[in-house]
Amino acid sequence: MNKFYIENKEDLRVLMVNTARKRNISEAVIEKDYWVTFILDYLFNENKWREYFTFKGGTSLSKCFGLIERFSEDIDLILDWRVLGYEEKEPWLERSNTKQDKFNKEVNEKTEIFLRDEL
Repeated sequence: MNKFYIENKEDLRVLMVNTARKRNISEAVIEKDYWVTFILDYLFNENKWREYFTFKGGTSLSKCFGLIERFSEDIDLILDWRVLGYEEKEPWLERSNTKQDKFNKEVNEKTEIFLRDEL
């Protein structure tokens, strides 16, 4: 079980209220940040596919490096396409617009299936 997960809803609510008061931030922002942290912990510590994900963007600067102070609105993730069966350079091959559109749709479909079935 994820070490950040608080099963009891009342305990979670108390944590949100107390943290919001201490930080002088709305409970909604605290709760959103809690769930972002929960998901990141799962993806990068407990997930068997963790080596295929890259965490980037402003939230990574805040959460991983403490370079900026902010609460998360979203998280930016990259999935290594090799986990979907593509060769390292395959997505960069030259294609016509039609073939590129078809390739993009295929990648998106494979990604949806991977996320649904493997996570």
